[in-house]
Amino acid sequence: MALAAKISGVELSQQVQSRFVGQFFEGRLINAPGETYTPGTTTDSVFLGNEVAAGTGGYQRQVVSYSLGDLANYTDGGVGLAQKATVFAHDGSATGINFTHVALCWSSGNITGLDPLTSSDVPSAAASGTYLSIPFDSTDGSATGVTFDLSIANTGATEADYAVSVNKPGFGCVVGERFTIDEATLVSAGAVTAGAGDLTVSVASISNPSTAGQLVAVAKTTSPVLLTAGNEAAFYWNLKNYGYYESLLAV
Repeated sequence: MALAAKISGVELSQQVQSRFVGQFFEGRLINAPGETYTPGTTTDSVFLGNEVAAGTGGYQRQVVSYSLGDLANYTDGGVGLAQKATVFAHDGSATGINFTHVALCWSSGNITGLDPLTSSDVPSAAASGTYLSIPFDSTDGSATGVTFDLSIANTGATEADYAVSVNKPGFGCVVGERFTIDEATLVSAGAVTAGAGDLTVSVASISNPSTAGQLVAVAKTTSPVLLTAGNEAAFYWNLKNYGYYESLLAV
């Protein structure tokens, strides 16, 4: 006799936690006019090949991640995750961003840890305080979308007075990659005065899952979109995993 089985709420929560919590995902804009993405039929790699070229109108992929606090309780037959937003901003240039779909993919090369700072990594002096979302000016790798938070104590007398953390983990990073925040950027942020020197940060660890590049979800816009004049397009992701029913043979 065939019986209908339903996964338990506890098991489903554990599956969602193990698959999503602590992982990173990229929002990507896809320009594929007239195409409808059909899971299991559309070739994912071909579909993703229609991604807007990096830098077009300031376009870059947007990274989101999930923490344990984003995991919801089991309800209405499933376990959901907190809403996440991917916001794509046009840079105001004459080149517009054309797209027809937005996709969410598994990311990789996202910074999860930084090496301790040494005396040669930090400016000679600084203004005590906290400085948020500081961009890097150069890297010896190919990472994109990384920003840092900087805290300074005791006017930056020694390297121990500097604390750098990741604000945005970016993607495409490798372990050992070094980022430089130029003195001019630090001066603009109010962290140092001219002559203090640059700040250098090195990557200690990254996220690099076997699922990197695979599709999670695709949404098609109601009509082709042209993003211009410094405007933004925001997409909100509400992921939920439902219990799975299967026919089982009772012996």
